[in-house]
Amino acid sequence: MQTALFDRLKAGVGELWDQAQRHPFVDALGDGTLERGRFIHYLKQDYVYLTGYSRAIALASARAPDLQRMAELSGLLNETLNHEMQLHRDYCAEFGVSALDLEAVEPAPICQAYADFCVATAATGGMLVLLAALLPCGVGYGEIGQRLMSHPALSPVHPYRQWIYTYGGDEYQQYARWMIEALNELGAEATSTEVSHLTMLFRLGCRYEWLFWEMAWAEQDWPV
Repeated sequence: MQTALFDRLKAGVGELWDQAQRHPFVDALGDGTLERGRFIHYLKQDYVYLTGYSRAIALASARAPDLQRMAELSGLLNETLNHEMQLHRDYCAEFGVSALDLEAVEPAPICQAYADFCVATAATGGMLVLLAALLPCGVGYGEIGQRLMSHPALSPVHPYRQWIYTYGGDEYQQYARWMIEALNELGAEATSTEVSHLTMLFRLGCRYEWLFWEMAWAEQDWPV
């Protein structure tokens, strides 16, 4: 029996998958020691990234192989734009960042590059190709959230409890499972050449995930 595509992609990038999930930013987020300024920088940039992420999903929906997949992607787009981003605005407000502040945020270099990568991938490939690129983010956040849900430091007064519960909760876990299932189904008959291309995109997604955490950890912005 052939190994599922998701497992093949993870095996194809070696330790990079785990490195993207276990950056020092994530560790500090989990134990609650993450500096507030770093987290706020992350929140602002993540909001900008979600805009590009949504554009990529919209493009993929238009190019979906059938009505069922189109409906699934359209539902995901609606959920991202009208639910996740609103939750993001509400959460940011608790840290003193208003909706107007978010709309005025300029993407940092890594954020801009990551969002552009998502949009370009959706514009030049189909749903399977985009899923391979987005899985390190979509499924990676699910794995991080699930892991941090059992962190011994998690308590009612944990400063980032809401973030952990958002991505470790049942609703997000269901979304992560859908991404994996869709990838495996669409790529069940992928050729070795196609798998090599998908692995390349998956690897880039993992690298961008690590770089995004690093950007937030170092509070990086444009130097000029």
